[in-house]
Order: sequence, then structure tokens, then C-alpha cells
Amino acid sequence: MAHLKQIAPGGFAIGLHIHFAAPKLMFNCYPPEWVSTYAKQGLLLRDPTVRWAMTNEGVCPWQDIDPSEDPLGVMTQAAGFGLRHGVSISMVDGARSLGGLAHPDRPFEAAEIAEARAELARLHELTRDVETLGPAMRARLGELSIEVVTS
Repeated sequence: MAHLKQIAPGGFAIGLHIHFAAPKLMFNCYPPEWVSTYAKQGLLLRDPTVRWAMTNEGVCPWQDIDPSEDPLGVMTQAAGFGLRHGVSISMVDGARSLGGLAHPDRPFEAAEIAEARAELARLHELTRDVETLGPAMRARLGELSIEVVTS
């Protein structure tokens, strides 16, 4: 997770082993104000970056998402919280895992995307058989300002 925070200084959200639209594990370290706004407005199912990741595999820079796919202006709102440049990554290996990563001041470089994709694949594999996280791991992730949700 610490490496992902270095790659994506604007924050990230990762859902691992998604079944029926619910991840087994969810890690979120976007700015808390954005997380709150996003939750209050129920934007998850309206977010074009999430929709892309739920229906595709691979990588999609956020600038490649057609504005017509975002009638509620989720991406414009996100930009107001510093999430201006980002990438969605999605993979399926038994179950779907996905991530949205943000950079506050520039698009991601190809090497950064490759690193992020490798980290997501690694997390997917490491958590394949994990049912819950223990208190020590939750505490450590909390120290990194990463919210953890388990289903």
C-alpha cells in the first residue's frame, strides 16, 4: 500500500475480488472530504471510471473517458478535490479486482501505470484466500491513512 501511495500521490481506491458488485476487500486513501462527498451522493454506481473498470479489463487513463459517460459530472467534482489526473485498472483472474489511482498535477507515466498494475495483481494474488484482516493489519493500514472495508 505504501508503494501505491508513492505511485498515486493523489490517492487511490482498490476493490479486490469483487463478486456481485461487492469487493471482498476495499482500500481507500482518497482525500477524506472526497470520500465523504462521494458516499453522501451515492456516486459509486454513477462513476464512469468505476463503470469502465467493472466492464473492461486493462488500463484506462481518465482523460480517455468520454464526457458523455459522466452526465452527473463525477469527474469534475473529483477534480475539485485534487483528483485531476488518474487511471483505472481492472483485471479478472477468478474474480475481478480493480483500482482507481490519482495524481494531482500530471498524467501518469507509462512506467507508473505498469508499477500500479503489477501492485494490483500482487494484491489480488496475496488476498485470494483472505477472508478478513486481523487487528494488527487494520491498525497498520490506518496509520497509512487507508480506509479498509471488508464484506
